[in-house]
Formats: sequence, C-alpha cells, structure tokens
Amino acid sequence: MPLASYIDQPADWSNPSRCVIIRGWCFEPGGAPVTGIRLRTADRTLDGVVGLPRPDVKAALPAAPDEDTGFEIRGTLPSGRQHVVIEARLADGSWATVLERTVRIKHRFVPLWLGGGDWTELMFFQMPAHMAHPPRSVRNETFPAPKRGLARPKLSIVTPSYQQARYLGQTMRSVLDEQPGVSCQYVVQDGGSTDGSAELIRQQAPRLHAWSSAPDKGQADAIARGFAQTSGGPDDVMAWINSDDYYQPGALAFVADYFALHPEVDVLYGHRIVVDEESREIARWFLPAHDAEVLRLNDFVPQETLFWRRRIWEKAGGLDTSFQFAIDWDLLLRFQAAGARIVRVPYFLACFRAHAAQKTAAFMHSTGQGEITRLRERTHGRAFPAHEIEHHPLLMRYLRRSAFLAFAWSLGLRAN
Repeated sequence: MPLASYIDQPADWSNPSRCVIIRGWCFEPGGAPVTGIRLRTADRTLDGVVGLPRPDVKAALPAAPDEDTGFEIRGTLPSGRQHVVIEARLADGSWATVLERTVRIKHRFVPLWLGGGDWTELMFFQMPAHMAHPPRSVRNETFPAPKRGLARPKLSIVTPSYQQARYLGQTMRSVLDEQPGVSCQYVVQDGGSTDGSAELIRQQAPRLHAWSSAPDKGQADAIARGFAQTSGGPDDVMAWINSDDYYQPGALAFVADYFALHPEVDVLYGHRIVVDEESREIARWFLPAHDAEVLRLNDFVPQETLFWRRRIWEKAGGLDTSFQFAIDWDLLLRFQAAGARIVRVPYFLACFRAHAAQKTAAFMHSTGQGEITRLRERTHGRAFPAHEIEHHPLLMRYLRRSAFLAFAWSLGLRAN
C-alpha cells in the first residue's frame, strides 16, 4: 500500500525557487509514524524534520497515528533542471517515495552581496544547516604559526552528550589528539546513554579531567555540571563542544595564543564548517566582524567556535539552565550586557555536524522558537514579530557582508 501523504507547500512545482521549503504530512499505511524525511537530487540530500504538529490531519483521518504527522524540508538547490525525489523513512528503516518529479530551478543573476536575493535566500545561502554543495573532504584551516614564549591561558572544555556514540569518539579525539601545546581540563558529561557512549568515554578516562555517565536535566544542566568540576584563574578560557561537533586541528593553540596576545578580549568566535554524518564538508558559514546590535536581534554565532574568559563567565553568572535550545545566545547576551569585549576571528575553528537527529533541527520547531522569542522580548522590552526581523536593514546588511566574505574566500582571499 502507498504511504498516506500530502505536500501543502509548494503548491506549484512549475517554477520553484533555489531555496526550497517543503511542508506536508505523512504516515505509514498501517498507521505508524514515519521516522525521517529527505529530498534527494543527483548531487545532494536535504534531511528534513518529522513529528511536527498536524491536528487537522488526525481530525480528518482517524488512521493517523497521532497529531504529529507533519514534516518540513528546507535547503538550497542548484539552478537548472533537477530530478527531485522526496522520501520518508519507515519504521523498518527502509525508504518509501512520497513524490518524484523533474523541475527547473530558476537562476538569479545578481549576486547576493551586490543586492540580489531576499531574507530567505540570504539565510539559506549564508547560514545553512543543510547540504549547500555536494559532500567533499574537509580542507583543514591553516592557522598562524604558534607564538613562542607566550604565557598561554589554561582551557576548560566540557562536552555534554546523550546517545551520541556514533560521533562522540571524533569529538573527544579533536580535543585530546589534535591540539598540541595547550593545557586543557577536558570534562565529558554524559546523560546516562545506553548506546555504548560510557564505554567510549571510559577508554579515554586517564586523559580526561573528569567524566560521568548519569541522568541529568538536559544539555544546559550537563554543561553546568561539567564546568563545576573545572578550575582556573580570571584570564583562563572556557568553552563547550557538543558531542556531534569537533574542533579543527590546532584550533585550541590558536585560541590560547589569541587570548594571550589580546588581554582586553573576553570572548571570541570564528567561522563555521558544516559537515554531514560522514564528516564530509557540505557548507561553510562566513561571519562578519562582531556587531553588538546584530547579536541583540539574532544569534549568528557558531556555538562550537565560541570561547570566553572565566572572568566574564563569573561576572555574567554562568549558564541559565532553564534554557534548552538558546543556551548560548542567552549566555552571549548576558556577556555583552556585562560589558564583554567580543571579537570574531577570520578562521574556521570547528565543524558543526548537520544530521537528521540533531537537537538543533528537532527543537527549532518547538522549544527553540519559544526561547528565541523570549530572548528577543527580554532584550528589547517588547514583542518582536518575525516580519520585523526578516526585513530588518541591519540584518540584511550583515548577511550581504557574509556573502561578500564568501565571495572573497572563493577567490583565495581571507577578508575581514
């Protein structure tokens, strides 16, 4: 029997945009929910999100398993003729076709950095969490040569983890094996995983400052517990790296040197490499120089590249563990309110992994949006509707600057 499914958006496939937003609903013929959704073309795969609320479907179709049969796929497609296949993953792990057709994606002639494109195109092309180009090997960052004779600050790094055994080993190796010349207290705080994560951590236990595998109250609680086991002076440096992300080789020495050479800096972050489940590069983020007003409007800071001094952490009061999604944006806003000097460095410090099961994708449609709204209203003291963000001239200029940095990088230039 075919899947029970329907695609609400786009209603017309005759002339789709390069930026696709596909919404619909789907469930198995026997009433079981699907476990994944994706769009495939000849050169890329766009993973979507399932389990979105669709009470209208349940009301109309009693055979639906529950009210959460909705899905959404977002991403970019290259211009020209494309054969598109949308597939749903069934409970047994197999994939079934929801839609298959050939479309022609329209071409935009004016570059984004010269004024082409709207908010959606700028966000999809400059800050993608999806496959923006065919997978390729990651080209590691080239950092400045380490400085001799510097008194480097000590680093305290925490990895919160839960059921991420597939990726956790690479995260730990990126801290323990690929960062020579730094002094680092590394804590892995696992939430009681049952997928073999504890065994992986135990293998590295002699090299860790501390670790545990026990139930916690979520990611923010795990991070806070991890940092509570670390120590350091006011000028020492802190960070967390999630268990599906990983640092570029040599990044921590560069960060330590930068803080040693710039005692006035409290917080730094850098550009982002997006990788897939196989650690292949699928996109890059190019961040303009830090802008305090932009941070008050939206969080573009790649969390895995974020480092800060212990003095500003203590001044700001550490993590607010009531947040589960916008943990880092809340922290950055409080750093900034506490007078932090924040800089963006023009280097790719770490890799962010995009995969169907990641918290970022799943939470954005529920907890995430609520926390983002809460932070905007707290920061500005008023309601901040979405249309105001999407047409804000400051954000549009910021994203066009990002597009120019990407253009310069394609020419072999490291623009600031």
